[in-house]
Amino acid sequence: MPVAAAPAIDAPAVRTAVRARLGPRRELVPLFETYLAGLDPARWTIEWHLPHWLATRFGLPGEVADALTESNVLGLLSVRLTDDLVDDDIDPADAGGARTLAAAALDAALYPYRELFPPDSPLWPFLDRSMAAWRAGADGPEHATRAAPIKIAAFGCCLLAGRSDVWPVLDRCLDHAMTALVLYDQFFDWELDVSAGRWNAFVAHVLGGDPAEGRGAPMRTRAAVLTAMLTREVVPEHFRRIAAEAEAAARLGDALGLDELAGYMRSWASAAVLQGDGVADHYGRAADQATRLMFPHAVAAPIGGGGQG
Repeated sequence: MPVAAAPAIDAPAVRTAVRARLGPRRELVPLFETYLAGLDPARWTIEWHLPHWLATRFGLPGEVADALTESNVLGLLSVRLTDDLVDDDIDPADAGGARTLAAAALDAALYPYRELFPPDSPLWPFLDRSMAAWRAGADGPEHATRAAPIKIAAFGCCLLAGRSDVWPVLDRCLDHAMTALVLYDQFFDWELDVSAGRWNAFVAHVLGGDPAEGRGAPMRTRAAVLTAMLTREVVPEHFRRIAAEAEAAARLGDALGLDELAGYMRSWASAAVLQGDGVADHYGRAADQATRLMFPHAVAAPIGGGGQG
């Protein structure tokens, strides 16, 4: 039977609850507020909404969904701080405070779970495995490990609802969803990743899939990727892969009756494909113009994406 739509997220109320739950030390408040302001529900939609989508589907109390949403935001704040520390994107003068804040946010994120689940619950070994997988896969080709933090709330909802039977499908659904989101982000971050010597999915695809590629000789790597974007169909191929992962997540969401998750993934995929088409067209036009400049007497056909002269 159809499931009622989950209530809309009151983002200011969630942020207020997160502030109250964490209560950062005074000297850490500016860093905390900067990172909290950056956690926009429009960008981190699954992290903000998944507990309510699942609670509505499984008939869990609204206060449970609220608590797990706040935990997701705190966990995301900890993850973002940790990522930026690893990537050296935080001023060295702020690094100590960032480590303290990341640890405090993770501890605060776990508080509702301590209230909801006994010490012998399957949640705790699952949580340990999930965080270990996330840490191990943070800078590598295992895209789905990025879903590990959000899986904790999802697995918890299944346990609370007595619906462990649906977990294998939900697990795969979240893997596909997070893979799509990571592939998307890594396309737009590829130049930063190359400069920093980080693994990047788009770069690995362009250079043949070797996970070691892109970690050395950044100028040569950047030139090779840009050349491929001008002369090959690498951009449409990458965005088709993104769309395929998102559609796989949506189909599994359909199977679970998670209409809002499925609908979100489909609308997000459509927007991503349009954006990818625009990027491909831009590089196609650039390639066509370069061809006309280099060979002015040739009749140049559009290259790499279908731009028109």
